[in-house]
Amino acid sequence: MLHELPTAQQVCAYLFYYVDPEPEPIADILHTMPDMVCGTLQQVRQTVLPQIESVLKSSAAFRGADTESAILWALRCTQNYVPSPGETDQYYQSLLEKLIHDEVLDVSAPEEEAEPQLEIPMREIAPPKEHRLLHAIFSLRTLIIVLSVLIVAGLVVGLRQLHRYNQRRMQLNSHPDRTTLSLTATQFPSEHYIFSTEFEAPTEPEATTEEPPTTEVPATTETTTVPAPTETERTEPTTPVITTTKPHSEFERTVSGNTVTITGYTGSAGSVTVPDKIDGMSVTAIGDNAFYNSSVSSVKLPDSIRSIGKNAFRNCSSLQSIVLPSGVTTIGSDAFHSCTALRTVALPSSLQQLGAQAFYGCYALTGINLPSSLSSMGSSVFYDCKSLNRCTVEPNSHLNALGEATFFNCTSLDAFTIPSSVSAIPSNCFAGCRSLESITIPSSVTTIGQNAFLDCSGLSAVKFGSGLRKIDTAAFSGCRSLSDLTLPHGLNTVGVSAFSNCTGLRYIEIPDSVSNIGSKAFEGCKDLVIDCPEGSYAEKYATNNQIELANKKDDTYNSDTSSE
Repeated sequence: MLHELPTAQQVCAYLFYYVDPEPEPIADILHTMPDMVCGTLQQVRQTVLPQIESVLKSSAAFRGADTESAILWALRCTQNYVPSPGETDQYYQSLLEKLIHDEVLDVSAPEEEAEPQLEIPMREIAPPKEHRLLHAIFSLRTLIIVLSVLIVAGLVVGLRQLHRYNQRRMQLNSHPDRTTLSLTATQFPSEHYIFSTEFEAPTEPEATTEEPPTTEVPATTETTTVPAPTETERTEPTTPVITTTKPHSEFERTVSGNTVTITGYTGSAGSVTVPDKIDGMSVTAIGDNAFYNSSVSSVKLPDSIRSIGKNAFRNCSSLQSIVLPSGVTTIGSDAFHSCTALRTVALPSSLQQLGAQAFYGCYALTGINLPSSLSSMGSSVFYDCKSLNRCTVEPNSHLNALGEATFFNCTSLDAFTIPSSVSAIPSNCFAGCRSLESITIPSSVTTIGQNAFLDCSGLSAVKFGSGLRKIDTAAFSGCRSLSDLTLPHGLNTVGVSAFSNCTGLRYIEIPDSVSNIGSKAFEGCKDLVIDCPEGSYAEKYATNNQIELANKKDDTYNSDTSSE
């Protein structure tokens, strides 16, 4: 209800209808009773307006100002601010002073002139800050107290440790029968630091017939018997040398049994050599995300490494080279994802599994060799490796499956030999490989998946193996350089749009084993001639789709032109 609103909003509601303050339209807008509106407006006239007018009259700077315009501007900008009674005069005075200073409110204008258009945002005139200042002072005081306590505690601990160190050092300096004494971990416990104090060795004493005396060393130190030092050496020892070491501190790691896995790298070096041992234990793995987003430019891994985890070198955009040791058997998914500067990688002969998207987006990668030991590849392994022009497979390969989109958009790849152990060409495997000129499908392959060679616009020759049974949807769509094809006997299915938009295709031989040809299989192949046995399914398909048959000597077609 209107009477429940802050006073500032009540005044704002009044001033927006100041010229004709009829209660009915205001009540309609505010969904309240006209009587309640009248009461509120009367209260505004009696309380807020006199306060503001008193401010205007109290300063010569406001003489001649249009009271209603000033109030309208002030309340329009401050509907969400309700000053306390003690702040009202100071608050409205600061608002009006800002108006005068910025010459937004014309103090010389007669009262009958139209109200000025005021566009000053409220944030330019901040409300009184008494309460905020008190909160700030209280917060600052609390912060100072907390910091003081922490500093004092740190000083106390530091002075105590220094006192203990000085006492131990004095003990070492005053010992008569020691040339070198060590501060052991029981005296100064530390995981990574070794403290030592060294003294110059005393000169050999002159030979005498008497046996030199020995002194018993306290049980807390290592027992060593040495010739007694001279008086000068006792009183003037050399300055002690203190050394600190923390081996391989830049490598974060986890330990399992007697092996170490590198889980992170905090160093700043561009060229990194991973050690083969840390704390006497063998480093056997580069863990997940170990070098993620690192700025390293080259990495050398030890022969002890057996696996590289997921995202291990992902987004290492400066990485140009990496030496993978011969013992690596697994490279996890996304291991080198987006290593955009990586040019060459030698996969070891021991590699068995290559994870999905392992080299995704490695734009600079130019060549790679797949070892015969490799048995499986994840999807999109070389996705968008646009500079990859060579990918060879070693003889006697054990690779039994290529992943989906393995070479997707590898626009520079011009040749690839599919191993005879592969049983299928998965979907999108070579899609977008525009430089691929020829491909041989081994007899082991039974299926060519959807979009397998989509838009391979440079592909001009395809040799199909005898084991092929299905060419799936759009498998060769957009292969504009294909001119003639011979499909193998035993093939059953040619999928939807399988050879659509192969605009250069002139001749295709289809065996009578084909019993299914999908719609639009040869759409866009305007000059195509189909060679097939008489009475075969392919002949019927050609006739129904007005495709010329090689065994017809004229251009007549079957009157039935319905599509299959």
